[in-house]
Amino acid sequence: MIRVTNLVKAFDGKEILKNVNVTFPQGSTTVIIGPSGSGKTTLLRCLNLLETPTSGSIAFDDTVYTFTPDEPLSTAQVLNLRRKSGMVFQSFNLFPHKTVEQNIIEGPVIVKKQDKASALAQAHALLKKVGLSDRAQHYPHQLSGGQKQRVAIARALAMEPEVILFDEPTSALDPELEQEVLKVIQSLANEHNTMIIVTHNLEFARSIADFVIFIEAGQIVETGSATQVFGQPQQKRTQEFLSLFGNKTY
Repeated sequence: MIRVTNLVKAFDGKEILKNVNVTFPQGSTTVIIGPSGSGKTTLLRCLNLLETPTSGSIAFDDTVYTFTPDEPLSTAQVLNLRRKSGMVFQSFNLFPHKTVEQNIIEGPVIVKKQDKASALAQAHALLKKVGLSDRAQHYPHQLSGGQKQRVAIARALAMEPEVILFDEPTSALDPELEQEVLKVIQSLANEHNTMIIVTHNLEFARSIADFVIFIEAGQIVETGSATQVFGQPQQKRTQEFLSLFGNKTY
């Protein structure tokens, strides 16, 4: 379980996240929705310290990481927290000069000190999982956008993270390639991996989410089960937002 308490993130004195309090249950898929610029991606990036929170705390089970301007986390604490999560970006972020296989084993070999033989075996198993067994020796420029994103997912899984973070994983893809990626993410959800997904695709969000967070202007407006938030949202602003996308079941 991940617990966020009183989390604040400010840039140049402007608060982008404002005292965010939320819990992400283990073995569940939580989807974060909201208008552009609402702080969705900032919250996601704070969870693995791609952005350092200004104040507040993040707890992974019983390990609590507290943030204050005057006492930054130690390097060991930062590395420990980052190893708990795998990040899948909308822009893939693959190493262009490395093969698919090399991209996947990079983290386990360099960071986890895993021996190369076992890392390769794991990489091949993950490529089979995401439907790319025949692409191990290809380079990123030889892949479609959907294939690149599936490699990025395999790379995140190779680190065996406690939680997988997805930042708009299909926003750069056309509809056909998008379905390739969504199918893989759905299979991970079916296996009860802990996942947190930022997306504008509300149809996808409805289909995959166990829990939903609606955030606006850096504050959580509403959170609850997918059935509750999409079916019977309690807050007027949530109702207004969802109605723009044809969600009028409440």
